[in-house]
Amino acid sequence: MQTAVLEQKTVTSPLQESVRPKEPTAALIFLIGCVSLLMTGFAIIIPVFPQRLQSFGMGSEMLALMEGAFGLGMFLFSTPMGTWSGRIGRKPILFISLAGFIVTNLLLAFVNVPLFFIPIRFVEGMLLSGLIPSAMSMVGDTIPLEKQGRWIGLLTTAQAVGFALGPGLGGVLYQSMGFASPFLLSATIALMASLLAIFLVPETLSRQAKAQARQQRVTRGTGASQPKQWQLASLIWLVAPFLVIDFGMIFTYPFVFPQFPFFFEKILHYSSAQYGLLFSAYGMALAVFPLILGRLSEKLPKRPLIVMGSLLFSSLIVFTLVAPLYPFLLVGAVLSGLGSAFVEPAMGSIYLANTNEENRGQIMGLRGSAISLAVMLGPLMQALVGLWITPQTTFAIGVLISLGMALVAFLLLKKPRQARQA
Repeated sequence: MQTAVLEQKTVTSPLQESVRPKEPTAALIFLIGCVSLLMTGFAIIIPVFPQRLQSFGMGSEMLALMEGAFGLGMFLFSTPMGTWSGRIGRKPILFISLAGFIVTNLLLAFVNVPLFFIPIRFVEGMLLSGLIPSAMSMVGDTIPLEKQGRWIGLLTTAQAVGFALGPGLGGVLYQSMGFASPFLLSATIALMASLLAIFLVPETLSRQAKAQARQQRVTRGTGASQPKQWQLASLIWLVAPFLVIDFGMIFTYPFVFPQFPFFFEKILHYSSAQYGLLFSAYGMALAVFPLILGRLSEKLPKRPLIVMGSLLFSSLIVFTLVAPLYPFLLVGAVLSGLGSAFVEPAMGSIYLANTNEENRGQIMGLRGSAISLAVMLGPLMQALVGLWITPQTTFAIGVLISLGMALVAFLLLKKPRQARQA
């Protein structure tokens, strides 16, 4: 099986680069700062939408449609954004994502027509779709293979720090200053990240790669481009099982998320601040654990990390289903963060190890499309079946999906000894 090569300690990429630039540590730290700021702004608005929709007499179905629109925008544009990052550069795509987030937050702050929330969220997803493909491509452009795990862990930490700080802050702002205040603060934070990207984050895509991209556009449609197309198709086939794992894991929480805020408030009688604190606990776990565990993906086989992470990922849902006492929910949130910390560096290393500078953005965009498809279909499926099943049934389905992804990872990945024989 082709995925077997990914379990070897030393991975030989089918499209290896002959020369890799010197590791620009300072530049990547600035990039990590940009991602952390943007994720803080993004997470601030998480506790706000359910309360805002309730003020219009709407519930989980409308929230599901909004999140589905966001996922659709990301799904449709992740691969094109990744491809463009391999043509015009990583930095322009990064800036487009940051600037677009400013605009959409300002719109959400002042628009009072609920139906407009759906197209605004679609545009937001479309513009943000280039953020992670370009950031991951920057890591792949500049970091040697043997050190990528720790840097992916740092990038995961950057996202998690923002995710940890944002929801609690957003809940407090909403309760004290009203609906518009979280979005205005989010736009301000995105502006800070944009300035950081403009002045301190360099372009990592080489001039040679840009020239090759221009040459490919000239020769497109001719026989000269066929070998490259076949090579790319082979690479997509190689990572296809991992696209399935990404899809399954990411699908879980978007599917159950529309039920969470209303279940917590109406059934468990927790406040929006307590609800936001749970996600902050998840984010803090995801911020701390990758710093410790990021190097594991450089030293250990990927299968046990991904399987263990998949099993832990649904811990918050399990506790919500069987033991919804608030201390247990906090423990579940932390364990879910630990699961993500196991999975993300391992998965990111697999993808980057099998790309080169020329196709890296496109492959990371394909991964983004798989993740975005899950983000889109999760809430849409909830909107479709939510009226017919109880919240507890929704949570049980989420747990079963996570268990299924652990099984898929266990079956698709071979042991290192088997991989060397393959």
